Amino acid sequence: MAEYKVLLAYASVGAGHEQAAHALGEVFEQQGWETRYVDFLDQVPAVMRFAMCDAYLELIKILPEAYDLAFQHTVNQDIKEAEYASLLLANVGYGRLRELALMEAPDAIVSTNLWPTLALSKVKRHRLQGTPLINCFTDYVLQTLYMVKGVNWHVSANEQVTASFQAANRRVRQPIYSFGIPVRPAFAVHHSRQESRSLLGIPQDARLAVVTGGGLGLGNILEACDALTSRPFGEPITVVALCGNNTDVLNQLGSLAVARSVTYTITPVGWTDQIPAYMQAADLLVSKAGGVTLAEAAAVGVPLVIYQPLPGQETMNVRFLTQHEAAYVAADAEQLLRAADELMFTQRGPEVSGNLRRLGRPNAARDIVARVREDVCRPTSSKELL
Repeated sequence: MAEYKVLLAYASVGAGHEQAAHALGEVFEQQGWETRYVDFLDQVPAVMRFAMCDAYLELIKILPEAYDLAFQHTVNQDIKEAEYASLLLANVGYGRLRELALMEAPDAIVSTNLWPTLALSKVKRHRLQGTPLINCFTDYVLQTLYMVKGVNWHVSANEQVTASFQAANRRVRQPIYSFGIPVRPAFAVHHSRQESRSLLGIPQDARLAVVTGGGLGLGNILEACDALTSRPFGEPITVVALCGNNTDVLNQLGSLAVARSVTYTITPVGWTDQIPAYMQAADLLVSKAGGVTLAEAAAVGVPLVIYQPLPGQETMNVRFLTQHEAAYVAADAEQLLRAADELMFTQRGPEVSGNLRRLGRPNAARDIVARVREDVCRPTSSKELL
């Protein structure tokens, strides 16, 4: 029987929050903890699920500038205003999460998304005062909305992100630890390009571009593959498209692969647990700008092009990486081709991948779990019992 239990909460509005929770869960389980996962979207009415998923995606398509402004407001929002908004939003999903948390009686709770963080902070304040609640940010930006009473401490993606936020919000008293965005332990295991290609059956002499849309296969995977194979580079390239669970894109790429087969090799790949190997095998990674995907790329260190980032979180992620010259960004096919040519065939590739690797935190999940264990195992002081 496990000595401790952890409740890992996320919201499946994208694959990243769930992936971060499972990365932490993998480490907890390695250390003998019992893990329980909860998807916030399973705890709210169908209309709320629609608002958080489908309506959110439609808003980005129809009014991208409005969404970006709204997100920027949550980043720069006054702490007092944010506290009031957080207390109101904490009521969403509160009842169901309270019942679940009381039934599970975990020794610690870790959340990787705003909504469960807020609801569980209310549970913590009212019913589980002695249970540590930790919030993990999964983007390269912090928001005052998360700084709600009941959260013991937060995890930031990077020391610079933490310092900038604390300088702008001096009234925030909760600890923020710059452990990094949690990624699976497999990303901390280094394999050479040759070893990774042997594992995946990719020719050692190939010029390999890997295109990914994250676990849900979102982003413009088809357009990126079409652009990369639309005209010749200095030599033929091999394109591997990681489509996640998106079977529609997987099938469409099959047709494109046949059409381009004379000049290029295009290989569509469905869901796979070999993402670390594909990144380590690549001469170029073309990616969406989700925080977890970028953290995985940073853990490996690979020449990176972010293609057509979405407004909001992704725009902030792009800003952070480009400030460190750790990625190129491409808004259209022409920019993607220029970036790919420079990163695959000049010295800029190793330079950019080196900058990205310096931002990587491959052991973030282990560091977070170690800190949680300290909270759970440390003796309770007489002051805390009062």
